[in-house]
Amino acid sequence: MMNMMDHGGMGPGSMQGGGMQGGMKQGGMMQGSAMGPSRMRSMAEGRLAFLKAELQIKADQEGVWKEYSDAVRNRMSGMQDMRTQMMKTMQDGNAIVRMDAHISGMQAMLDALKAVKPATTMLYEALSDEQKKIADQLIGLECGGM
Repeated sequence: MMNMMDHGGMGPGSMQGGGMQGGMKQGGMMQGSAMGPSRMRSMAEGRLAFLKAELQIKADQEGVWKEYSDAVRNRMSGMQDMRTQMMKTMQDGNAIVRMDAHISGMQAMLDALKAVKPATTMLYEALSDEQKKIADQLIGLECGGM
């Protein structure tokens, strides 16, 4: 993510998920979402394609790239589900329920980052020194960690 998630953390303003940033707040309520699930997926895929091209993934790195990109996609799916539930809670819940939803959302983000980290580590270890310099500029800067 697409700061998305940033991947490996998409980010997660990250693709990482968009968090609550996709809605517009009016009268204390979240209204609609400018970033629906299909747009988030599209942004995540775009970010992954960009990252793969920038890193110039070689044929012998395809296996670790696939592990990484699959982990990012899996994280996005879970984050989309969490975001949908959180949007509903922000509209319908009282102050305590909304606070609990924020706590749950932050825990879900932490869990997602932890789940993507092993694949990110494997990818990073497979990169050349030149590729690592690029990865250091593009991966893990956003909340999503992508």
